Amino acid sequence: MTKRVLAVDADVTTRNRAITKPGQYAILPRGARVLSTIPTFQKAVVQVMTTAALGARFVEHEILIQPDGGTVAPIKDDFEHFLFVIEGEVQFTLNGAAHAWSTGSYAWFPPQSSFALHNKGNGVTRMLWLRRRYEPAPGVPIPAPIISREQDVEALPEDTYVEKHLIPYDTELGYDMAFNLLIFDPGIYFSYVESHIMEHGLYMLDGRGVYFLNGDYIEVQKDDYIYMAPYCPQFFYATGWETGRYILYKDINRDYTAGI
Repeated sequence: MTKRVLAVDADVTTRNRAITKPGQYAILPRGARVLSTIPTFQKAVVQVMTTAALGARFVEHEILIQPDGGTVAPIKDDFEHFLFVIEGEVQFTLNGAAHAWSTGSYAWFPPQSSFALHNKGNGVTRMLWLRRRYEPAPGVPIPAPIISREQDVEALPEDTYVEKHLIPYDTELGYDMAFNLLIFDPGIYFSYVESHIMEHGLYMLDGRGVYFLNGDYIEVQKDDYIYMAPYCPQFFYATGWETGRYILYKDINRDYTAGI
């Protein structure tokens, strides 16, 4: 009996841009991310982007909620949460109070908060959802929830680019995470290569560029996701003709003694 051998489509493999280097970084283009379902949502799928399986200390998903979809029931757990609407509309309910959300709306809220999501519109809503264990700081109260829109946050000069601090971590030490929206005109780049203890989850909202990650130069574009491990050397250069924008998570405001 002749054994059947399936030829590998070389074009498929050469066009793949996904890269995973454990302990360093991962690049997950949207086209390479697998759709999954989770029991807490109905009429929705998720793209799981970062978990502890990658060595991260947080979990981040992209949620795609169909019309009339959303959470099965209010979610209340031991994690702090951050939600951001990439595209579309959704009703967000926090501790019983409802808010009409659109593109750019976001929230941070502490553990044991109760929240729900319901897409009452006609199109798919895309959202970022990050969870992690809150790390208390002695003598520092846990902050109140934040509900806002990135359009209402002032863009401030930072190095060679401008930045929006969606969480006021620089004035309130109770926050142990930051979510910043970085904006680059074409041709703008970091003034130096960073390397630090904070790990990152990065989502490209607009534009394109080149990321330097631990010695590798990688082209990135809209809807790409990047995980950066602690101490991964990093540098970004905005290319193309469009303004580049990405939203960036990092852990912050703690002394990193946990686990020693």
